Order: sequence, then structure tokens, then C-alpha cells
Amino acid sequence: MQILLTGGSGLLGTEIQKLHTGVLAPNRKELDICDAKAVAEYVLNVAPDTILHAAAVTNNRDIEADPDEALAVNVIGTTNIARACLGTTIRLVYVSTDYVYKGDRGNYAETDELLPSNLYAWTKLAGEAAVRSVPNHLIIRTSFGASRFDYPDAFADKWSSKDYVDRIAPKILEATTGTVSGVLNIGGPRRTIYAYAVERNPDVNKTSLSDSSLDSPIDTSLNLDQWESLDD
Repeated sequence: MQILLTGGSGLLGTEIQKLHTGVLAPNRKELDICDAKAVAEYVLNVAPDTILHAAAVTNNRDIEADPDEALAVNVIGTTNIARACLGTTIRLVYVSTDYVYKGDRGNYAETDELLPSNLYAWTKLAGEAAVRSVPNHLIIRTSFGASRFDYPDAFADKWSSKDYVDRIAPKILEATTGTVSGVLNIGGPRRTIYAYAVERNPDVNKTSLSDSSLDSPIDTSLNLDQWESLDD
């Protein structure tokens, strides 16, 4: 199976390339996903079995300050990728975010109501809409971070299914090379961001959402029943 990977230089893309030899990961100069014609020509020439679309602008503070790049990459770029798959047998796998859920109660299943909590999540949800136009598609809602938590503080009252990229990447690759379609939550156990952080950085300090200027959801943890059923 040949996989065309966008976002190959990112956290997830780097891990995916360590795990699978049949990955083609062009850099931005080789494939500008914001250029619809270039995307169409590249996909036609390469004719991959699957596209794993992981390229995205993810820093919400930067996005709120200047949304243009996120709109270009996360919305228009994703639309270009989806359009290039139409009329082909290509399987399109899209890496979305747990932030498309409202984030007020946790344990979100794939069929639960969506209400993005920030502009980043809205752009990712728009990308999901484009991906749904491709008959053979998979939308993965997830959350991951670098292999070590390198920030000094972590929220002790914010819950998530976030896990380290070296744990999430194999799961995403398994889903990508499998046959599951539609929407799939992938994550780790429900825990606070502090519990997640301190696992690999014992020196991290506890902090609270009440001490932050961020408008952040309190619980975006994921219901993983569908993922776990794939092994049954």
C-alpha cells in the first residue's frame, strides 16, 4: 500500500514515517496543498492507494491573531485534497481534533453533537465537511503531543484523552491501513492534562483553568468504544 502523507515534517508525520516504509511525504515546496491545480496534478501522477492528510495549522493563539493561514491550509487545503480524490478509488484519511466537540462533559462518542470551542477547531470541522464528499473516507478525531511534555505548568482541572504522539501514531496508522470508515475517535485514557504531563515530566507544576486567560473546554475526553471494538 502506498500512502501519500501531508504534514510529513510535523509531530505525527515524522512518527508515521518511522513506522511505515510505503509513505510518500512531499514537503511544502514539492506539494503546496493550497494550490488546487498542483494538488490535482500531484495526486494524479502519484496515484496513491491512500492519502493520510495530517497537514494543519494548529496553534490556536496564532490562528486567533491571524486566521488567514489556518483558513488557507485547514479549510482550502483540505478541500483541495478532497477534490483530488473525487472520481478515484483513493481512500482519504483526515486527522481532525477532539476540540470539535463542545468540551463540557467528556466521553464524547463519534455521533455526539459537535460545537467547536475555538477557531482552530472550526477550521478543522470545515475540513471534515470537505472530506465527507469522498466516498472512501475516514475522519480521525484525536489529540496528541510531543514525546515529552516540555512546558513548566499543566492544568489539573482540564480533562482529555490526549496522549503522546509515539502512542497515537501507531493507532492512526493501523486505522489508515485498515478498512474502517466514517468517523473514529483515537486517544489515550481520560485524565487531566497534569496527569498526562507528569507521566514523562515529573517536574511539571499544577495550574488551573481559572488562572489562565485561555478560553478552553474543560473536558474533551473521548469515548473509545468504536476503536476498541476493532480488535474484537
